[in-house]
Amino acid sequence: MSSNRYDVIVVGGGIVGTSLAVALRQRGQSVALLERAAIGGGTTARSFAWINATAKTADQRYHRLNAAGLARYQALAAEFGEHAIGLRPDGMLWCAPDGEVDRLAELRSRADALAGFGYPVTWLEATDLKAMEPHVAWSDRAVGLYAMADAWIDAPAFARFQADRLREAGATVCEQRPATALLLDDDGTVRGVDCADGAMHAAKVVLTCGPDINDVLAELTGFEAFAARFPVQRAAGLLVTTPDDETRRFARHILYLEGAQSMHLRATPGGGLLLGADDTDGMVSEDPGDASCRRAALKLLERAQRYLPAFRGPELIDGCRLDVGVRAVPADGMSIVGAMPGSPGLYVVATHSGVTLALALAEWMADAVVHGDIAEEIAPFNLERFQGFA
Repeated sequence: MSSNRYDVIVVGGGIVGTSLAVALRQRGQSVALLERAAIGGGTTARSFAWINATAKTADQRYHRLNAAGLARYQALAAEFGEHAIGLRPDGMLWCAPDGEVDRLAELRSRADALAGFGYPVTWLEATDLKAMEPHVAWSDRAVGLYAMADAWIDAPAFARFQADRLREAGATVCEQRPATALLLDDDGTVRGVDCADGAMHAAKVVLTCGPDINDVLAELTGFEAFAARFPVQRAAGLLVTTPDDETRRFARHILYLEGAQSMHLRATPGGGLLLGADDTDGMVSEDPGDASCRRAALKLLERAQRYLPAFRGPELIDGCRLDVGVRAVPADGMSIVGAMPGSPGLYVVATHSGVTLALALAEWMADAVVHGDIAEEIAPFNLERFQGFA
């Protein structure tokens, strides 16, 4: 095999791309992984990184897809150890606000659905919550759902772990090397990619470019309409990382707190907190230096202080890191996994739940690329479900 010729080229070195490249190498493929910047430095580094199927109850197929993703991490941790892969199996507490009957009913319905799916959850009363999270100002009427299998991961560290596995297995890992064009036969069959410093040849190319997939497709194919027509949207979300705290462990679990002051929070690898909320996501642009980010961050710090009275809240703002993660959101909210219609040898993976699904999608996608085997788990999530791609 020459130095620029491979079986498969994976474009995109986030958590999905690195995991797919590992799965392909394990199937005996010669693999090149191309990342335009640093491994794990894009959306992967700006994710809440909650590994779960708890939030996916509307569609049982999609719930099972996410549950399979969680199971793959558990299996990998059994092989290498949680510390080696950056996995934190903390479990998750999802709590409804006092007095909001509708929200409480929705949460109980979610708990029932998850139990019916066979997902490990239990219902907790205030006494349980106070024991599990002593720094939170729980009311005596507080109740919540406990998803004990949920976890979070140091996602950029995990992507680097996967890249190291690739290098050890003899694969080619290229950072700071963007693909600039697809190499195609006259009939549209893929023959590799072009880069600024030369061509790389392969009969199969997989794009795992996260929220940039539309623009990458437009650039690589020269078909500008992909930028607007490909069924993936960009969604910006603010994450606030507070300074490390050596005095208290404010969050022992992932906390999902609903209500007028809703937010989600968890610990960080360094001992601080990672804060986010759906409504503050809507306040920000993709520029973390924008003034709107600071305003939204102050709101998050104020909310965290309400829940955690000993937390210093807004006075920490100047020591916080503000990150805007731009997520890929397929038009129907569910993953896009499979071949690109009309372009033999070209494959696409785009998903909102990239951290949870990375390992499971990697296994199934690798089988599809190498053997043409489309697992029933991903069969419903191909591009052909969208108008214009059938």
